[in-house]
Amino acid sequence: MRPLQAPLTLLGNFQSYASYFVRCLKASFAYRAATITNLLTAAVSYSITIMIWRQVYSQNPNLLIPSDQMYVYLLLAGCVNYAMIMNIEFRISQRIRNGLVATDLLKPVDFQIAQGIQAISDGFFNGSMGIMVFLCGFFVFGIRMLPPDFLCFCLFIISFLLGFTVMYGVCFVFVQGAFYTYSGYGIMASRNALQLTFSGVSAPLAFYPPLLKTIADWLPFKHIIYTPISIYMGWAKDTDACRLILQQAGWAVFLFILGKIIMKHALKQLEVQGG
Repeated sequence: MRPLQAPLTLLGNFQSYASYFVRCLKASFAYRAATITNLLTAAVSYSITIMIWRQVYSQNPNLLIPSDQMYVYLLLAGCVNYAMIMNIEFRISQRIRNGLVATDLLKPVDFQIAQGIQAISDGFFNGSMGIMVFLCGFFVFGIRMLPPDFLCFCLFIISFLLGFTVMYGVCFVFVQGAFYTYSGYGIMASRNALQLTFSGVSAPLAFYPPLLKTIADWLPFKHIIYTPISIYMGWAKDTDACRLILQQAGWAVFLFILGKIIMKHALKQLEVQGG
């Protein structure tokens, strides 16, 4: 499909993406009731996870990671996971199903980048909620919630941003299946199951059996949650931290290119239904 207008200049692209980001961010804050409900759901989920691990530590107090560090890890994992939530799979699959994606593809902006801008607006909004959860955790755990030094915090910021990019890349690759199935529910469920299993959101990957840990090392999901938190908590420092960040950057670039290639072929399956 050819765009209705000539491609925008660099300045025009920046202005378009900036205004689009502002509109998406305003739309996110418009649905406060749904957000509060999701936040309460996340709080209940975290509480259940904590109760399970409390029971585990009551029976096995000498585990690989001390209980106080485990509880901090789980809270940080919940905050990062909440900040990583993006609705691009639902949005894109719905637009594919309704045929509205055809009009998106005719706009003089890159579809993949435009969806990334919308994902960033989701991240800003959900991240603000995650910060509130972090502050609540700080009142409970105190300075244990803070990184061991400033370098760990700086590397965490880099790792977090790359983790968000990896998350977007994973979601964008998976949602391409909606061009073939015209429904994104099964695709979202599959991606979510893999992420919950291999990202480390419910338990550090150090506790995984060797086979699952090896599989996690070969997948991008661990770089969404486990890698940023490992750097934040000082479990990965210096060379190890830099190596993990380089792996994140490699996955981010690979998934972006892969998403563009898959979409190019998936568009051939597009059939705009209706009349």
